[in-house]
Amino acid sequence: MSDLFYKSYSKFNRLTAGLLILLQTPLAFAASANINAEQEAEAVFWNMVIAIIVLGTLLASAALPVAALRQWQGRWRYFAAFPLAVLAVWVGLIVTARLGDSSAHRLWPFELFAWAMFNMIYMVIIMTGKRKLDKADAEARQANVDAE
Repeated sequence: MSDLFYKSYSKFNRLTAGLLILLQTPLAFAASANINAEQEAEAVFWNMVIAIIVLGTLLASAALPVAALRQWQGRWRYFAAFPLAVLAVWVGLIVTARLGDSSAHRLWPFELFAWAMFNMIYMVIIMTGKRKLDKADAEARQANVDAE
């Protein structure tokens, strides 16, 4: 394996751990007076499981526009960048609101999961449209070459 793989893998792990810590709700670490230690530990565990599932889904869904952004040219790059811009604004809004009021965006995992699902639908539509238009352009070029 190359040294680049290990560097990027280690950067990925640090980013993932940082996002988990940043997005973890304060409720996962705090318990009310009538909850015993076992229930508190179980709540922390399940909140962490949910955060990992949401983060995994989010990263998997964000991989599509990132890959498209790297491969597509011209105006198609804007279509690929759009969902990433929406995600950046959305996460910024959630973090800012939670810093100001810990009761704001209490269902942030569902908000991010919803973005991931809408992103998948959006990217399938855009990729299908791009494929159809590129195919039509290639057929038109071939028809022009054949006509000459």
